Amino acid sequence: MGQALGIPDSGVLAQSEPISRIDPNEPLDKLLMNKKFRQSFMAFSDSCLAGESVHFFDEVHELSKISENDCVRRIYMARHIIEKYIVAGAAMEINISHRSKQEILSTSNLARADLFHNALNEIVQLMKTNLAKDYWSSMFFLKFQEECDMRCNGYELEQMTGWNYSPRLSSVHGTDDPFHQDHLLKNSECGNDTDS
Repeated sequence: MGQALGIPDSGVLAQSEPISRIDPNEPLDKLLMNKKFRQSFMAFSDSCLAGESVHFFDEVHELSKISENDCVRRIYMARHIIEKYIVAGAAMEINISHRSKQEILSTSNLARADLFHNALNEIVQLMKTNLAKDYWSSMFFLKFQEECDMRCNGYELEQMTGWNYSPRLSSVHGTDDPFHQDHLLKNSECGNDTDS
């Protein structure tokens, strides 16, 4: 929905995000601000059939990128979030208190910056309780950490050696190089191979 409303994709921001290991002791809501972590956590929660909470967090995060002066886009995005996550029987209805649900549904100002604030707090608490502990021991987290380590190491190598770094060419020399072949010897052997 964010792309349809012209919200800039976080991909541009992800390139400038610092590359670092994720610390499980950090607050979950702070970790979820990292797009790569959020995608990994979302994939895990989807595999547990509990992805609606992370999807809701993601869409509210996209809503926060829309300028408060752009009321029309904020209202369209808010309506989309309400229809998808808040109304009873919604496709991805989230588990929030009746009070938070009524606060959202009865508001007269859908462009309000804090419209989903209470619901978001409840959802983050729910994710901490039901998903986070299992995520840290999941293959999704291990894969995320591995990718993060590869990005960190690749970034460091790129910084040290520039774009021309090739581990194969720099670590194998001369006759140890399986790609280094004496073509003259092979050609002469092929030339001596005749049928008699």
